[in-house]
Amino acid sequence: MFSDMATTLDGFRTYLGRFGLQPGTVAIYVHHAKRATEDGGWIERLKRGAPKTRRLVRAAARRWADYAVDPALREALGEFRLPPPRRAKEKVPVDAQPLQRLMLEVRAAKDLTPPMRAVIGLMAYRGFRDADVLRMQRAQIVSALVTGRLSFVAKGRRYLEFTVLKTFKPWLELLAHERGWDTVAHLLVPTSKDEEVRLQSAARKVQRQLKRLGGRCGIDGLHPHRLRRTYAVTFLRAHAGDAEALPKLMEHMQWANLSTAMQYVDHVRGEAIDRVAESMFEPPVEERR
Repeated sequence: MFSDMATTLDGFRTYLGRFGLQPGTVAIYVHHAKRATEDGGWIERLKRGAPKTRRLVRAAARRWADYAVDPALREALGEFRLPPPRRAKEKVPVDAQPLQRLMLEVRAAKDLTPPMRAVIGLMAYRGFRDADVLRMQRAQIVSALVTGRLSFVAKGRRYLEFTVLKTFKPWLELLAHERGWDTVAHLLVPTSKDEEVRLQSAARKVQRQLKRLGGRCGIDGLHPHRLRRTYAVTFLRAHAGDAEALPKLMEHMQWANLSTAMQYVDHVRGEAIDRVAESMFEPPVEERR
Protein backbone atom coordinates (compact mmCIF):
# COMPACT_ATOMS: atom_id res chain seq x y z
CA MET A 1 0.00 0.00 0.00
CA PHE A 2 1.07 3.64 0.22
CA SER A 3 2.48 5.77 3.03
CA ASP A 4 0.30 8.87 2.55
CA MET A 5 -2.98 6.98 2.67
CA ALA A 6 -5.39 9.94 2.77
CA THR A 7 -3.91 11.46 -0.38
CA THR A 8 -3.79 8.05 -2.04
CA LEU A 9 -7.46 7.34 -1.27
CA ASP A 10 -8.40 10.70 -2.78
CA GLY A 11 -6.46 9.74 -5.88
CA PHE A 12 -8.17 6.34 -5.97
CA ARG A 13 -11.57 8.02 -5.66
CA THR A 14 -10.74 10.32 -8.59
CA TYR A 15 -9.43 7.36 -10.61
CA LEU A 16 -12.64 5.38 -10.07
CA GLY A 17 -14.74 8.35 -11.11
CA ARG A 18 -13.26 8.16 -14.62
CA PHE A 19 -14.96 4.82 -15.24
CA GLY A 20 -18.51 6.02 -14.76
CA LEU A 21 -19.06 4.16 -11.49
CA GLN A 22 -21.92 5.34 -9.31
CA PRO A 23 -20.86 7.47 -6.30
CA GLY A 24 -22.10 4.75 -3.94
CA THR A 25 -19.89 2.14 -5.62
CA VAL A 26 -16.90 4.48 -5.51
CA ALA A 27 -17.46 5.05 -1.78
CA ILE A 28 -17.60 1.29 -1.15
CA TYR A 29 -14.38 0.63 -3.08
CA VAL A 30 -12.55 3.45 -1.28
CA HIS A 31 -13.83 2.12 2.06
CA HIS A 32 -12.44 -1.34 1.31
CA ALA A 33 -9.11 0.17 0.22
CA LYS A 34 -8.83 1.89 3.60
CA ARG A 35 -9.81 -1.29 5.44
CA ALA A 36 -7.31 -3.34 3.41
CA THR A 37 -4.54 -1.12 4.77
CA GLU A 38 -5.78 -1.62 8.32
CA ASP A 39 -6.18 -5.39 7.88
CA GLY A 40 -2.71 -6.07 6.47
CA GLY A 41 -3.37 -5.91 2.74
CA TRP A 42 -5.95 -6.93 0.18
CA ILE A 43 -5.39 -10.68 0.44
CA GLU A 44 -5.84 -10.63 4.21
CA ARG A 45 -8.95 -8.51 3.73
CA LEU A 46 -10.29 -11.10 1.27
CA LYS A 47 -10.12 -13.81 3.92
CA ARG A 48 -12.74 -12.10 6.09
CA GLY A 49 -16.42 -11.31 5.89
CA ALA A 50 -19.50 -12.74 4.22
CA PRO A 51 -19.22 -14.13 0.66
CA LYS A 52 -20.99 -11.16 -0.94
CA THR A 53 -18.75 -8.69 0.90
CA ARG A 54 -15.64 -10.60 -0.14
CA ARG A 55 -16.70 -10.37 -3.77
CA LEU A 56 -17.02 -6.61 -3.40
CA VAL A 57 -13.56 -6.54 -1.83
CA ARG A 58 -12.15 -8.50 -4.79
CA ALA A 59 -13.75 -6.09 -7.27
CA ALA A 60 -12.27 -3.14 -5.35
CA ALA A 61 -8.88 -4.86 -5.17
CA ARG A 62 -8.80 -5.37 -8.94
CA ARG A 63 -9.46 -1.68 -9.47
CA TRP A 64 -6.76 -0.87 -6.92
CA ALA A 65 -4.24 -3.13 -8.67
CA ASP A 66 -4.79 -1.19 -11.89
CA TYR A 67 -4.67 2.17 -10.11
CA ALA A 68 -1.49 1.34 -8.19
CA VAL A 69 0.07 -0.49 -11.17
CA ASP A 70 0.57 -3.57 -8.98
CA PRO A 71 0.96 -6.69 -11.20
CA ALA A 72 1.82 -8.84 -8.17
CA LEU A 73 -1.53 -8.02 -6.56
CA ARG A 74 -3.33 -8.68 -9.85
CA GLU A 75 -1.65 -12.10 -10.08
CA ALA A 76 -2.47 -12.92 -6.44
CA LEU A 77 -6.11 -11.98 -7.00
CA GLY A 78 -6.24 -14.28 -10.00
CA GLU A 79 -5.04 -17.19 -7.90
CA PHE A 80 -7.28 -16.45 -4.90
CA ARG A 81 -10.44 -18.57 -4.78
CA LEU A 82 -13.49 -17.39 -2.90
CA PRO A 83 -16.08 -19.82 -1.51
CA PRO A 84 -19.35 -20.06 -3.47
CA PRO A 85 -21.87 -17.39 -2.49
CA ARG A 86 -24.58 -18.34 -0.04
CA ARG A 87 -27.99 -17.15 -1.12
CA ALA A 88 -29.65 -15.66 1.95
CA LYS A 89 -33.08 -15.79 0.33
CA GLU A 90 -34.30 -17.83 -2.58
CA LYS A 91 -34.79 -15.69 -5.68
CA VAL A 92 -38.41 -16.43 -6.48
CA PRO A 93 -40.99 -14.16 -8.06
CA VAL A 94 -44.19 -13.16 -6.29
CA ASP A 95 -47.13 -15.46 -7.04
CA ALA A 96 -49.97 -14.09 -9.16
CA GLN A 97 -52.65 -13.68 -6.48
CA PRO A 98 -50.54 -11.88 -3.84
CA LEU A 99 -49.06 -9.76 -6.63
CA GLN A 100 -52.58 -8.65 -7.62
CA ARG A 101 -53.32 -7.82 -3.98
CA LEU A 102 -50.12 -5.79 -3.82
CA MET A 103 -51.01 -3.82 -6.93
CA LEU A 104 -54.46 -3.08 -5.55
CA GLU A 105 -52.85 -1.91 -2.31
CA VAL A 106 -50.48 0.40 -4.17
CA ARG A 107 -53.34 1.96 -6.11
CA ALA A 108 -55.61 2.42 -3.10
CA ALA A 109 -53.41 2.62 0.02
CA LYS A 110 -54.31 5.69 2.08
CA ASP A 111 -51.17 5.44 4.20
CA LEU A 112 -48.80 5.91 1.23
CA THR A 113 -47.91 9.33 -0.14
CA PRO A 114 -48.56 9.77 -3.89
CA PRO A 115 -44.80 9.83 -4.67
CA MET A 116 -44.23 6.58 -2.76
CA ARG A 117 -47.16 4.96 -4.57
CA ALA A 118 -45.69 6.12 -7.88
CA VAL A 119 -42.22 4.73 -7.09
CA ILE A 120 -43.57 1.31 -6.12
CA GLY A 121 -45.98 1.40 -9.07
CA LEU A 122 -43.13 1.97 -11.55
CA MET A 123 -41.21 -0.92 -10.01
CA ALA A 124 -44.18 -3.29 -10.07
CA TYR A 125 -45.74 -2.30 -13.39
CA ARG A 126 -42.53 -1.88 -15.42
CA GLY A 127 -39.78 -3.69 -13.53
CA PHE A 128 -37.61 -0.61 -13.04
CA ARG A 129 -34.84 -0.67 -10.43
CA ASP A 130 -35.62 1.35 -7.34
CA ALA A 131 -32.37 3.33 -7.68
CA ASP A 132 -33.16 4.20 -11.31
CA VAL A 133 -36.64 5.44 -10.39
CA LEU A 134 -35.27 7.52 -7.52
CA ARG A 135 -32.75 9.19 -9.85
CA MET A 136 -35.33 10.12 -12.48
CA GLN A 137 -35.64 13.87 -12.94
CA ARG A 138 -38.85 15.84 -13.15
CA ALA A 139 -37.88 17.22 -16.56
CA GLN A 140 -37.40 13.68 -17.89
CA ILE A 141 -40.81 12.56 -16.65
CA VAL A 142 -42.65 15.62 -17.96
CA SER A 143 -40.95 15.17 -21.32
CA ALA A 144 -41.87 11.47 -21.39
CA LEU A 145 -45.56 12.28 -20.98
CA VAL A 146 -45.33 14.59 -24.00
CA THR A 147 -43.11 12.51 -26.30
CA GLY A 148 -44.07 8.99 -25.21
CA ARG A 149 -40.40 8.13 -24.58
CA LEU A 150 -38.90 7.96 -21.08
CA SER A 151 -35.14 8.60 -21.09
CA PHE A 152 -32.84 8.53 -18.08
CA VAL A 153 -29.35 7.54 -16.91
CA ALA A 154 -29.51 4.14 -15.21
CA LYS A 155 -27.15 1.88 -13.28
CA GLY A 156 -23.58 2.06 -14.55
CA ARG A 157 -24.39 5.46 -16.09
CA ARG A 158 -26.02 3.79 -19.06
CA TYR A 159 -28.42 5.97 -21.01
CA LEU A 160 -31.72 4.11 -21.43
CA GLU A 161 -34.89 4.94 -23.30
CA PHE A 162 -38.29 3.25 -22.89
CA THR A 163 -41.64 3.61 -24.59
CA VAL A 164 -44.23 4.98 -22.16
CA LEU A 165 -46.84 2.23 -21.88
CA LYS A 166 -50.38 2.64 -20.57
CA THR A 167 -49.52 0.16 -17.81
CA PHE A 168 -47.17 2.57 -16.05
CA LYS A 169 -48.07 5.96 -17.51
CA PRO A 170 -50.40 6.82 -14.56
CA TRP A 171 -47.46 6.58 -12.16
CA LEU A 172 -45.45 9.05 -14.25
CA GLU A 173 -48.47 11.37 -14.26
CA LEU A 174 -48.70 11.09 -10.48
CA LEU A 175 -45.07 12.20 -10.16
CA ALA A 176 -45.42 14.99 -12.74
CA HIS A 177 -48.37 16.37 -10.77
CA GLU A 178 -46.03 17.10 -7.82
CA ARG A 179 -44.26 20.46 -7.83
CA GLY A 180 -40.92 21.78 -6.61
CA TRP A 181 -38.59 18.80 -6.98
CA ASP A 182 -35.58 17.80 -9.05
CA THR A 183 -35.17 14.03 -8.65
CA VAL A 184 -37.78 11.54 -7.43
CA ALA A 185 -35.64 10.91 -4.33
CA HIS A 186 -36.21 14.57 -3.43
CA LEU A 187 -39.93 13.86 -3.13
CA LEU A 188 -39.30 11.13 -0.55
CA VAL A 189 -36.46 12.83 1.33
CA PRO A 190 -36.80 16.60 0.85
CA THR A 191 -34.57 17.64 3.77
CA SER A 192 -31.15 16.23 2.79
CA LYS A 193 -28.68 18.49 0.97
CA ASP A 194 -26.35 15.65 -0.09
CA GLU A 195 -27.82 13.87 -3.12
CA GLU A 196 -26.14 10.53 -2.44
CA VAL A 197 -27.36 10.55 1.18
CA ARG A 198 -30.81 11.50 -0.11
CA LEU A 199 -30.80 8.54 -2.54
CA GLN A 200 -29.75 6.09 0.14
CA SER A 201 -32.37 7.38 2.59
CA ALA A 202 -35.08 7.26 -0.07
CA ALA A 203 -34.11 3.69 -1.02
CA ARG A 204 -34.40 2.60 2.62
CA LYS A 205 -37.85 4.21 2.82
CA VAL A 206 -38.98 2.29 -0.26
CA GLN A 207 -37.63 -0.97 1.16
CA ARG A 208 -39.46 -0.44 4.46
CA GLN A 209 -42.75 0.34 2.72
CA LEU A 210 -42.42 -2.70 0.44
CA LYS A 211 -41.78 -4.98 3.39
CA ARG A 212 -44.82 -3.55 5.18
CA LEU A 213 -47.07 -3.83 2.11
CA GLY A 214 -45.81 -7.34 1.47
CA GLY A 215 -46.85 -8.34 4.97
CA ARG A 216 -50.35 -7.02 4.35
CA CYS A 217 -50.58 -8.96 1.06
CA GLY A 218 -49.13 -12.24 2.29
CA ILE A 219 -45.74 -11.78 0.60
CA ASP A 220 -42.87 -12.67 2.90
CA GLY A 221 -39.62 -10.76 2.48
CA LEU A 222 -40.72 -8.43 -0.30
CA HIS A 223 -37.88 -6.23 -1.56
CA PRO A 224 -37.27 -4.07 -4.65
CA HIS A 225 -35.38 -6.57 -6.78
CA ARG A 226 -38.03 -9.20 -6.17
CA LEU A 227 -40.50 -6.96 -7.99
CA ARG A 228 -38.06 -6.66 -10.89
CA ARG A 229 -37.63 -10.45 -10.99
CA THR A 230 -41.40 -10.91 -10.87
CA TYR A 231 -41.86 -8.56 -13.81
CA ALA A 232 -39.22 -10.34 -15.90
CA VAL A 233 -40.56 -13.81 -15.11
CA THR A 234 -44.12 -12.70 -15.88
CA PHE A 235 -42.88 -11.39 -19.25
CA LEU A 236 -41.28 -14.76 -20.03
CA ARG A 237 -44.43 -16.64 -19.03
CA ALA A 238 -46.44 -14.47 -21.40
CA HIS A 239 -44.05 -15.49 -24.20
CA ALA A 240 -44.08 -19.22 -23.43
CA GLY A 241 -43.28 -21.19 -26.55
CA ASP A 242 -41.79 -18.19 -28.34
CA ALA A 243 -38.27 -18.98 -29.55
CA GLU A 244 -37.47 -15.26 -29.40
CA ALA A 245 -38.60 -14.85 -25.77
CA LEU A 246 -35.11 -14.21 -24.35
CA PRO A 247 -34.01 -11.60 -26.93
CA LYS A 248 -37.37 -9.89 -26.49
CA LEU A 249 -36.93 -9.80 -22.72
CA MET A 250 -33.41 -8.43 -23.14
CA GLU A 251 -34.68 -5.68 -25.45
CA HIS A 252 -37.70 -4.91 -23.26
CA MET A 253 -35.59 -4.52 -20.12
CA GLN A 254 -32.75 -2.76 -22.00
CA TRP A 255 -30.15 -5.21 -20.71
CA ALA A 256 -26.66 -4.97 -22.19
CA ASN A 257 -26.19 -8.71 -22.77
CA LEU A 258 -28.14 -11.94 -22.99
CA SER A 259 -26.48 -13.46 -19.92
CA THR A 260 -28.48 -11.09 -17.73
CA ALA A 261 -31.72 -12.28 -19.29
CA MET A 262 -30.64 -15.90 -18.73
CA GLN A 263 -30.67 -15.32 -14.97
CA TYR A 264 -34.46 -15.04 -15.12
CA VAL A 265 -35.06 -18.22 -17.11
CA ASP A 266 -34.62 -20.84 -14.39
CA HIS A 267 -37.97 -20.30 -12.68
CA VAL A 268 -40.03 -20.42 -15.89
CA ARG A 269 -38.05 -23.41 -17.16
CA GLY A 270 -38.57 -25.17 -13.82
CA GLU A 271 -42.33 -24.68 -14.07
CA ALA A 272 -42.35 -26.25 -17.54
CA ILE A 273 -40.24 -29.20 -16.36
CA ASP A 274 -42.58 -29.78 -13.40
CA ARG A 275 -45.61 -29.79 -15.71
CA VAL A 276 -43.95 -32.48 -17.85
CA ALA A 277 -43.14 -34.53 -14.74
CA GLU A 278 -46.75 -34.32 -13.53
CA SER A 279 -48.06 -35.43 -16.90
CA MET A 280 -45.88 -38.54 -16.96
CA PHE A 281 -48.26 -40.55 -14.82
CA GLU A 282 -51.56 -39.15 -16.04
CA PRO A 283 -53.82 -41.92 -17.42
CA PRO A 284 -54.36 -41.99 -21.18
CA VAL A 285 -57.30 -39.93 -22.45
CA GLU A 286 -59.43 -43.02 -23.15
CA GLU A 287 -59.02 -44.21 -19.53
CA ARG A 288 -60.19 -40.88 -18.18
CA ARG A 289 -63.52 -41.14 -20.00
